[in-house]
Amino acid sequence: MADRLDPERVEQPVPAEPGDDDAGPATQRADVLAESGPPMRPMSTQAIFRPQFDDDAESAAAQSTDIQPQERMPSSTRVLPPVRRLAGGLVEIPRVADIDPLEALMPNPVVPESKRFCWNCGRPVGRSGPDGAAPSEGWCQHCGSPYSFLPQLSPGDVIAGQYEIKGCIAHGGLGWVYLAFDRNVNDRPVVLKGLVHSGDAEAQAIAMAERQFLAEVVHPSIVQIFNFVEHTDRHGNPVGYIVMEYVGGKSLKRGRGVNLPVAEAIAYVLEILPALGYLHSLGLVYNDLKPENIMLTEEQLKLIDLGAVSRINSFGYLYGTPGYQAPEIVRTGPTVATDIYTVGRTLAALTMTLRTRNGRYVDGLPEDDPLLAKYDSFARLLRRAIDPDPRRRFASTEEMSGQLMGVLREVVAADTGVPRPGLSTIFSRTRSTFGVDLLVAHTDVYLDGQVHAEKLTAREIVTALPVPLVDPADVAAPLLQATVLSEPVQTLDSLRAVRHGSLDSEGIDLSESVELPLMEVRALLDLGDVGKATRKLDDLAERVGWQWRLVWYRAVAELLSGDYDSAIKHFTEVLDTFPGELAPKLALAATAELAGGADAEKFYRIVWNTDDGVISAAFGLARALSAAGERESAVRTLDEVPASSRHFTTAQLTSAVTLLSGRSTSEITEEHIRDAARRVEALPPTEPRVLQIRALVLGSAMDWRQDHEASTNHILGFPFTDHGLRLGVEASLRGLARIAPTQAHRYTLVDMANQVRPTSTF
Repeated sequence: MADRLDPERVEQPVPAEPGDDDAGPATQRADVLAESGPPMRPMSTQAIFRPQFDDDAESAAAQSTDIQPQERMPSSTRVLPPVRRLAGGLVEIPRVADIDPLEALMPNPVVPESKRFCWNCGRPVGRSGPDGAAPSEGWCQHCGSPYSFLPQLSPGDVIAGQYEIKGCIAHGGLGWVYLAFDRNVNDRPVVLKGLVHSGDAEAQAIAMAERQFLAEVVHPSIVQIFNFVEHTDRHGNPVGYIVMEYVGGKSLKRGRGVNLPVAEAIAYVLEILPALGYLHSLGLVYNDLKPENIMLTEEQLKLIDLGAVSRINSFGYLYGTPGYQAPEIVRTGPTVATDIYTVGRTLAALTMTLRTRNGRYVDGLPEDDPLLAKYDSFARLLRRAIDPDPRRRFASTEEMSGQLMGVLREVVAADTGVPRPGLSTIFSRTRSTFGVDLLVAHTDVYLDGQVHAEKLTAREIVTALPVPLVDPADVAAPLLQATVLSEPVQTLDSLRAVRHGSLDSEGIDLSESVELPLMEVRALLDLGDVGKATRKLDDLAERVGWQWRLVWYRAVAELLSGDYDSAIKHFTEVLDTFPGELAPKLALAATAELAGGADAEKFYRIVWNTDDGVISAAFGLARALSAAGERESAVRTLDEVPASSRHFTTAQLTSAVTLLSGRSTSEITEEHIRDAARRVEALPPTEPRVLQIRALVLGSAMDWRQDHEASTNHILGFPFTDHGLRLGVEASLRGLARIAPTQAHRYTLVDMANQVRPTSTF
C-alpha cells in the first residue's frame, strides 16, 4: 500500500482532458495523488485518505439491503414540446430524448492505455512493452497491487439472484459500470457500479457498511439507490456493488474546446444545487460533482453517481476528481465548502477551456479567457466559489443559488437585450432616484435667468441607494420591522425607545443584536452624521468581526465623507461576496462617477441592462456615454426608459438636450435637430420644461441654419428657414417671459425676443 498522506503537504494533480476515445473520468482515491512528482493520471474520481480523528467513531456491519423495489409503470404515448425552459423560464434548452438502455452498451469495452493507472499508487500500469503487448491485467511493478482493466462481470451473469448483466456502459476509477435488468421488477433496467476498487478487500467491507446510509437519499434530482449487493469475483474475493436507477439521456460532459453558453450552464447548475442542498441537510456531501455526473434527461437533470457520497467531516477513503476536488479536503474532510468548490469548478469546466498540467485541470481560472471580462459578475461568482480559503466561499447551496440566479439574469439580459429584473433577498429596492434631471436642469436658465450647474452629490446618491434588508436571524429582527420609519429622526427615536424598554422586547437580549446598531448607523448616515455613524461601526466591528453589512455601511460613510477610493474598495468587497446583486454595482457606478473613474459606464450598463426599473442607472449611463463622446448611444439609452415611468418625459427632454447642447454647429446635423424636435413635439404642452427646450431646439436650428443648407419642412410648427426659425424662437421667448418668476427676467426675455424677431417687410 502507498504511504498515507501528511494532510499538510497534499498536492492535488489535475486530470488531463479526456479525449474522444476516453472511457470517461473516473473516481479515484485522493491519497495516491499526494506524492511528490505526481504521475500522469486521467481526470477521474479518486480516493483521498483522511485519518480518523474521532476515536469514538463506530463501524457498521455490511449487509445487503433491498430498498423498496418499484414496479415499472405502464407508459403512455405523449407529445412533448421540443424545448424546455429552466431557471424560472429564463433559459430555453432543446429537449433530450431518453436513450434506450441497450443502445448505451459499449460494443468493445476496453480501457485505453493512456487511462490505465494503478488503483493503489497511481502510477502507470498496463502499458505496451518492448514486445508491443499491453496487458489488461497483472500486478503493479511499483507497489505490487493487482490490477485488471477487464470487465469483471459478463453479459448473462446474474448478481444476487436478481440482476442480469447486459454489458458495460462506462468505465471509471472504481472499475466498470454495468447495465443490468432487474428480474424481480419487470426487467427494470438498473446500473451496477463498484463501491471501491475490487483489489482492496478491506476497503470493500468498510464501503459496504458505510454506504448503507445512501438508502435514506430520496430526491427527484438524485439517482435512486435500489440495493447494495456483493458478488464473488473469479479470484474468490467479495466485491460490493451499488445498484442504482438507470437514467437515460446524456451527461453534460463535452469534448475538449466545446463549451456551453454561460446562461445554459448556470441553468443546469441551478437545477442541481437543490439536490446538493438536500444531501447537506442529511449531513452528507456529494464530493464528486463534475459534468460527467450530471445527466440531462427528457424531463429533468439528475446526479447519477452516489459512489463518492460521504458524511460531513468523515474520515478514511474520500473519493473525488482531481481538478474538481477542494484542496483542503484531506485536512478538513468533506464539508459543505468542499462541495461548493466542486460546483464552481464544474461551472468553469462547462463554460471555459481550463488549462491542464500533469494530466489534471490546473487550479484557478484562465484569467485571460474573454468570457471572464464579458461577464464580470459570473467571473466574481466563480472566484468566490473556488476561493482557496473555504471560509470565503458561499456558505450554503441556497446562498449560491440566490447569487447564481442574479448572475443569470444579468447574463440573459446582456445576451438578449431584454431586461430581466428580479427581487433581491438581501437588499431593498432603490429608495428614490439620483441624477435624473442633472442635464435638463441646465436649461432652467431660460426660465429664471439663473445659471444652473447642478452636479451629482454623494448625499443624493446615498438617499437613493438600496439598503441591506434586516437579517431575519437577528434577535431584534421582529422589533426592527416596526421601527424603521421614512424619516431618519423618527427611526432613531423608535430605536431609542426599543433600547430603553419603552417598546416591548418580549425578553429579548438586545445586546446580542447586530441589526439594531446597524439600523442606527443607517439613520445617522441618512442624516449626514458620518462621524457618529463611523464610531458605531468601529464598535460593532470590534464586537462581531467581519460582516458584509458593516462593510456596506462603512462604504456609504466613506462615500459621504468624500473618500471615494475607500468607498470603491468596500463596495467592491460587498460585490465580490454577492456578485449577483445589483445594489453594489449601482453604488460602484455612482461612486466611480464622482471619482471620475472609468468603471461608471460598465456598472451603470450592467444595472440598466438587467433592470429597467432602476431609472438612475439609465441617466447615469447616458451621462457616462455623453462624457465619452458617444451622444447617439446616450440618446438610445434614454429612449429605453419605459413610457410608463414617471421619468419618461425627463428622459425625452434630456435626450433632446444631449443631441444639441454643448456642440458647435459643425458637430450638429439637420437630423440631430429634427430628432430633438420630434422628441419635444411628442410631449404634452403642459410639461413645465417643454417651452424652454423648444427655445433651445429652435435656437440651435437658427444658429445651424446660418452655415448650412436644409430642407424647408416645418420644425415645431415653423418653416426651417431663417425667417421661420426666428419667428419660432421669438414665440418661445415671449412664452417664457409670460411665466418668468421675476420682472427683471421677464424684461430680459422680451428684449431677447425683440432682438431675434425677423425684420419687418413693411
